[in-house]
Amino acid sequence: MEGEILGVAKDLMLQYTLYVHPLPNPVALTCEVHSVWSRAQDEIADAGNIEPSSKSIDIVSQRSQP
Repeated sequence: MEGEILGVAKDLMLQYTLYVHPLPNPVALTCEVHSVWSRAQDEIADAGNIEPSSKSIDIVSQRSQP
């Protein structure tokens, strides 16, 4: 499941860095990665797929905290 989220998140990040903000600073990039991961989860959940495990969500949440 995490592979699917990663694939969608990668596409969203490429769109962000190519078309919205090509050279974001570390803070902006970190915020966008967190936002993109959440949007990717939402897109996959809306498609009727199984949601990621709570352990995976905890790991991602811990990495996004300063």
